[in-house]
Amino acid sequence: MKKLVFYLFIFCSSFCFSQKIKKYNEYKSIYNSQLQCLGVGTPGSYLLEVGISQKRKKPDYEKAKKSAIFSVLFNGISGNIDYGCDPQKPILNVDSFEKNLKYFEDFFEYGKFAQFVSISNDEFVKLSKMKKGYKLRLKLIINYETLIKKLESDGIRIGLGNYF
Repeated sequence: MKKLVFYLFIFCSSFCFSQKIKKYNEYKSIYNSQLQCLGVGTPGSYLLEVGISQKRKKPDYEKAKKSAIFSVLFNGISGNIDYGCDPQKPILNVDSFEKNLKYFEDFFEYGKFAQFVSISNDEFVKLSKMKKGYKLRLKLIINYETLIKKLESDGIRIGLGNYF
């Protein structure tokens, strides 16, 4: 009987865990991007070049913005010594995404992310043809510190200020 309960527990926990990770992986595949830091702007903002793959030739600015925010939140920003960018760790981890799934669905689907990102200039859009679709590269400004403060005020991220 104990063995049966044990195997049932293992099966259920692995199944539940895989369902949670499945939703994160779905978002990760949609908003997969490559980020390159091009400089530090006003305090707490970064100039980034984001690269995404898309099927149509017309640039999908919304997807690029969402991808950049998703990458900053869950992958971090790689450093670039040439431009004075220090590496930034991911703001959140996969567990935070899963615990707050409804929050992130609303965040990305209803445009709440848009207040933290802006296109630096439409003229600097690079679109190149690939085997299946196009590669879009454009420059964005991310308000990194404002994003962190918003996540802390919403209770998604625990900052140092919460401990004092």
